[in-house]
Amino acid sequence: MTNRKILVIGPLNQTALAESYARAFERLGMDVVRFDSERALMQASRFSSNRILRRALRQAMWSAVNREAAEVARRVRPALIFAVKCSFFHPETIRQIRNFVGVPFVNYYPDHPYIGVRWDPREPSTLRRDLIEVLRQYSIVWMWERSLVERLQRDGVDAKYLPFAVDPEVSWSKSVAEGLHCDICNLNHDVAFVATYTRFRCAEVAAIRKHTIAIWGDNWPQKWKTPSGQHRAHPPIWGSAVGDIYAKAVVSLNVLNAENLGGPNMRTFEVPGSGGVMLARYSPEQHEFFPENEAAVYYRTAAEIDDKIDWVLCDPELRARIRRNAARLAAEQTYDARAAHVLRECGLSVSDKPKLENPRRLMT
Repeated sequence: MTNRKILVIGPLNQTALAESYARAFERLGMDVVRFDSERALMQASRFSSNRILRRALRQAMWSAVNREAAEVARRVRPALIFAVKCSFFHPETIRQIRNFVGVPFVNYYPDHPYIGVRWDPREPSTLRRDLIEVLRQYSIVWMWERSLVERLQRDGVDAKYLPFAVDPEVSWSKSVAEGLHCDICNLNHDVAFVATYTRFRCAEVAAIRKHTIAIWGDNWPQKWKTPSGQHRAHPPIWGSAVGDIYAKAVVSLNVLNAENLGGPNMRTFEVPGSGGVMLARYSPEQHEFFPENEAAVYYRTAAEIDDKIDWVLCDPELRARIRRNAARLAAEQTYDARAAHVLRECGLSVSDKPKLENPRRLMT
């Protein structure tokens, strides 16, 4: 009997990238075994809930999860091991698993691998200084941005390009009327942004002076958490609630982080996939997937954001065209297609007719 088992390793909450891939592999007829690395790390120490102690005990916790993941791989004996980020893996663990199991052990790395270790927990970080050596141990490392693929290849990593996509169980185009009513503020919000705080995002959003912007996410300035004011920060939200905001808001902002100004991010696909009108900082790869002024609106500098918002707010026909085109293009960019590509690259067969367990579709 053909081995159809895939071991997926990574954070596995409903909206996590690893879970999106796990569901896609299942729809393609694979038998997915999940190893929730986030849960394993939290269970590795009774002090894991304390941020300061968790950082002090990081190496010990990582080593415990390395041992557990290796044991799971030996027990499952999959045809493919698919990890998402998994900064906790040590180089020797990856080598041991590959040697023992004898199948492709690949990684989808969704962040920037060259930003280094940062001490501010609100900022993106590689978490370890030997990350490139770790990435060299994988059979393949998939990256979301072409220039990073080329840089990793020069550094001896078997890196390949694979962009983000749309998860039809999280983002799907909705036939709803425009109008985002906020129960917290008891107001309608025209401009919405769903993201956690970073210094770069905060500076970009702060440049918006003429419009009120509603933000959902962690760690935003305390002064923005009041029910009045121009920038209004709300508690974080997840899952289909995010798609609802994108579908109802007149403008859905997408601020690229400083580390990924050359490429797309996950919102690049999630906003169009939800039927939203995306206003983002221009990048060639975003334009490649969602052409400017046809499937998205772009700005080049933060000083342009207010004028772009004015333009979109005043042109309902433009918004309707962008929503329609964006949803159509997003329907072609699913994690089913990405997962099928991974299987073929790893020498595994792909079902001709994916099993669609969820009746929702990207297009309505």
